[in-house]
Amino acid sequence: MTDAVTTQLAPAELQENTLVLKFGPDLLAELQGLLDGKHLFDAILIDVTQTGFLFTAEVIIEAAQIAKNLLQMQGAMVFLKLDQAVAIVRDSLTGILSLHIFESHAELFDHSPSLARHIKHALGRSSELIEESTDLSQQVLMTAVPVLTTLGIKLKAGLDGSKRRNLVLCSVDSYSQLNALCHRLVDQDRLTMEELMEELRSLEQAKAIYPLFAKIPFLVNCFKNKTPFGLKDYLVAAKLMSQEQVDDLISEQQALPARERINLGALAVKKGYISGRQLAVAIQDQSFYGQKADSEDVKKVLKRSSDDTSVQALVGHLGNTEASILLQNIAQNRDTGVLSVEYRDLTFKAHYELGKITHAKVGKIEGNKAVIEFCSAWKDGIFVFIKRQPPPDLAKDSCKLTKVVDKLLLDAALARDHADVVIAKLPKGLNSVMEQLPDEKDLLKGPVENLIDPKEDQPITNRELSYMNRVWKVCDGLTPLHQLVQSIGDMVCADACRAVDLLMHFKLINVPESDVNTPLSNFQTLLRKITEKIGKERSSAFLRLALRDTIGYSGRARMYVMSSSAEVGIDMVAAKATGTSLSTVVKDLENWQVKYIEYVSQELDSNILLNIIREIHPNP
Repeated sequence: MTDAVTTQLAPAELQENTLVLKFGPDLLAELQGLLDGKHLFDAILIDVTQTGFLFTAEVIIEAAQIAKNLLQMQGAMVFLKLDQAVAIVRDSLTGILSLHIFESHAELFDHSPSLARHIKHALGRSSELIEESTDLSQQVLMTAVPVLTTLGIKLKAGLDGSKRRNLVLCSVDSYSQLNALCHRLVDQDRLTMEELMEELRSLEQAKAIYPLFAKIPFLVNCFKNKTPFGLKDYLVAAKLMSQEQVDDLISEQQALPARERINLGALAVKKGYISGRQLAVAIQDQSFYGQKADSEDVKKVLKRSSDDTSVQALVGHLGNTEASILLQNIAQNRDTGVLSVEYRDLTFKAHYELGKITHAKVGKIEGNKAVIEFCSAWKDGIFVFIKRQPPPDLAKDSCKLTKVVDKLLLDAALARDHADVVIAKLPKGLNSVMEQLPDEKDLLKGPVENLIDPKEDQPITNRELSYMNRVWKVCDGLTPLHQLVQSIGDMVCADACRAVDLLMHFKLINVPESDVNTPLSNFQTLLRKITEKIGKERSSAFLRLALRDTIGYSGRARMYVMSSSAEVGIDMVAAKATGTSLSTVVKDLENWQVKYIEYVSQELDSNILLNIIREIHPNP
């Protein structure tokens, strides 16, 4: 019966140790049917491109329970759309699960390149997963060194495999990086990149080379977060050894007399877990990716090849190095390639031709403005420069620079100075919340002659008026300024700060004097103490009546959450959806609290109630 159910449900595809399913009403039944096969998967990909994430929470919870018995250790069940993914990962043998949310497929690649490859296959050409990677992840992969195992050396000596396998085995010498293999095989049209990667994975599965792909997300995360790691962490993350094997080695190491004790790496080689060459690669990876950024914050990655040894890429942390200096340093080398700088969910990209920037973009900001935004607002991030052709989204005409870079750098320095002046006026800088005020004089409708710049003593420009309108419309009294700018998308930070400065001058926005945390916390404390006196049932009833009398049954009332235990909260998502400002939320809480106290005063002794109020509000 189970087999019949499984074969009739949504179409599925099994490749390597990954199962690809289409989301449908019978998904849970199909997953349940797979349990009888007693097969553990590295990944189960569930395509939700048609439905999105609009299914109930019960579906993902039940699917997670089934996943405990369907996934390998560190295996993942992934619900994926064209642009986002949610993954449930089995973290332990006992079935402990963790939830991961990826805002882009590039983030998922950083977590697991192999999963990203399967996702691209599952979504087909419509996937936005270009080249299966971020530039940093791709560079870490391309500079990895495939190392032959004892079996691999024997296979290379015999060369009795397929033509493709023999080509790859002849190119793997345990010293050349993957980009050198690409030069020998792909650039000379002997293999495609897909064929090379597929054969390397096949050799890895056959244990002819040591695990190559598993370490990529680990190294990327450590490098991004400047996190040092030990050899034992590397051995486990790279799947060179299991955690149990490493623990046994450490116990054996500690049991040896002090004079006979050797380090963990040497012991792993002695026991035959890895070769001396693989240990050397591990130490190189630890030195390069596992140390805090050096004083220059720049690392050069060499292309190791018998025919060419030159700087293939620059990778590093944008910290001590200013953005403008980074652009100039790359220009001095007169290189051709793509600079990519990643920070949170934003990416700045610039294409160089013989040291000259020709195209640039960051998010929706393109061309000259992208360079100005990067050099004036970016102070952190991971940068990678790779000698390659620009991706299609960067090669567009709209991304072309129309000014020389030196002029743009001067504009960026000026923009940064002006933005810093405005940011310094705000109590929390870019984290300040801005609240919209009524435009009673219709100033935002123009003309600009009605708006005199306080510094220049002349009318503002039409462009500035446009910026003011766009910023004013998104000031909801709940969202920090840096998020507002990001939500607008195509406005540079300096222009947004200029708009904020003008809006504050003309009293069209302000910074709320209070936040919602203090009044909410006070209300919650008051509720808890009163509930202890009159009970949950009565307290909840008074709470509902007070809300009805204060706000009524309006849409705004939906953002206030009440539980049967007489607890209150605020749904900030609903607050934004209704366009409710922070000041209004704070006022609602105060009025709700006052009305609640009025109802309670009818039942609770006045002295007891007064003592509770004074304890929470000592200075009414």
